[in-house]
Amino acid sequence: MDSQTWAHQASRRIECSAKVVMDYMADLDALGRWSLGCFDTQTVEPGLVVGTSLFDGGQTHVSAELLAEQGLIRYWVGSATKRTPRISAMVQALDDDSCVLIMLATRSADMDENRWLRLQRCHETELDLIQAQLHSAA
Repeated sequence: MDSQTWAHQASRRIECSAKVVMDYMADLDALGRWSLGCFDTQTVEPGLVVGTSLFDGGQTHVSAELLAEQGLIRYWVGSATKRTPRISAMVQALDDDSCVLIMLATRSADMDENRWLRLQRCHETELDLIQAQLHSAA
């Protein structure tokens, strides 16, 4: 693989408290409403869901590690038995009623350029979905 980018970051201002956004991002059922690569999540066991890619119908398993004091959620992505922490969401309060949500993705060694570019575009769209879903619920 050539020297392409290995991480992608995107962000949005959300007009909700940091706590509301953290709770939403840590909710694996909610993940199934905004993640284009892991849509319509179903619980496999407590703390582990499986969702369907809207692109190819493939199944992806996800668990989340919540580090609330750091405003960080790590999504462990892969199969039911082997997952790696490739996606992170960071939430930073701006004031009591707004925050910045940052999504960070790292590229796996086997991810080709087209899939990596698609993931980057997806994260931009997913942030728009998250923002709209949270603003409409407020």
